[in-house]
Amino acid sequence: MISQRKVDHQRMVADARAIRENISRARGYLRRDELYRCIESANDALVLKSTGAALGMGRSEVDLLFAEMCDEFSRHPRVVAFLEGIGVSGGQFLRYKPGDETLLIKKLTAFRIKMEESEQREKDLADARHTRQRGEWLQLGREHLRQKSYPKGKVYLRRVAETYGEEPDVLREVGTLFLEAGLLAEAAEMFAAAIERFPNDQQAWRLAIDAADGLGEFKKAEALYLDAVKVFGGHPMTFLNIARFYMKWNRKDDAYEYAIRALDLDPDLAEAIEIRNKMER
Repeated sequence: MISQRKVDHQRMVADARAIRENISRARGYLRRDELYRCIESANDALVLKSTGAALGMGRSEVDLLFAEMCDEFSRHPRVVAFLEGIGVSGGQFLRYKPGDETLLIKKLTAFRIKMEESEQREKDLADARHTRQRGEWLQLGREHLRQKSYPKGKVYLRRVAETYGEEPDVLREVGTLFLEAGLLAEAAEMFAAAIERFPNDQQAWRLAIDAADGLGEFKKAEALYLDAVKVFGGHPMTFLNIARFYMKWNRKDDAYEYAIRALDLDPDLAEAIEIRNKMER
C-alpha cells in the first residue's frame, strides 16, 4: 500500500513539473512575440502555484523561474511600448514574490484586456480609413466618367479594383460604373474578375453577359449563359433569357429549345409560349 507521504511527494513533483512546463512555454511564446499565448501559459503556471500543494524541494527552483519570467516579460519591447502608450511607466510591471500569484494573474489579465481593447480601436480606425478611401476613389471615378474625363475616371476606378477587389461587390460596382459610362470592354474585364473571385455572384454573371452582348461578342455571351446554368442550375427565367438571346442572334432552333425548357419548368410563362408558337408556325 502506498503511503500518504509518498502520494504527497508525487503530487508535489507533478505540480512542480507542470509549473516549470508552463513557465517554459510562456517564455518561449514571449521570445516569439506571442504575448497573448505567453500570458495564458503564465497564468496557468500561477494558478497551479496558488492552488497546488506545497512544492517541497521544488519550491526554490519554481520561485526563481517565476522571477525570471516576470523580469523578461517586463523588459519585452512590446510590453514596454504598450505600457508607455497607456501612461504606465516608472518601474517594473511584474515583480514576483511568493504569495503574490493572484495579484500577478490580475495584472496579466488586465494587461491582456487593455491590449485587446487597444488593438480593436486601431482596427476600427483602420477599417474606417479603408472604407473612406474606397468611397473617395469611387466618387472621383464616377465624377470623372460623368464629365467624360475617361482616362482619369479609369485611373481611380482601377485603383479601387486593385486595392479593394478582394472585397465582395467591389469589382461588380466598378464594372457597373464602366458599363453605365459605355465603357463596355472595361466593364467586361471587371465582371470577369468578379466572377472569378466570387463565382456565386449572380448579378456579376448577368452584367457580364450584358457587357459581352453589348460588345457583340456572341460566343462569349453564349458561353457565359451556359456556364451560369452549370453554376446556378436551371431556372425558367434563365432559360427564357437564353431563348431571348438566341432570338436576337437569329438562332431560332436554339431559341425554340430554351423556350421549351423554360415551359417545362413554368408552363404559364407567356413570353416563352410566344417564342414557341412563333417557331412552330
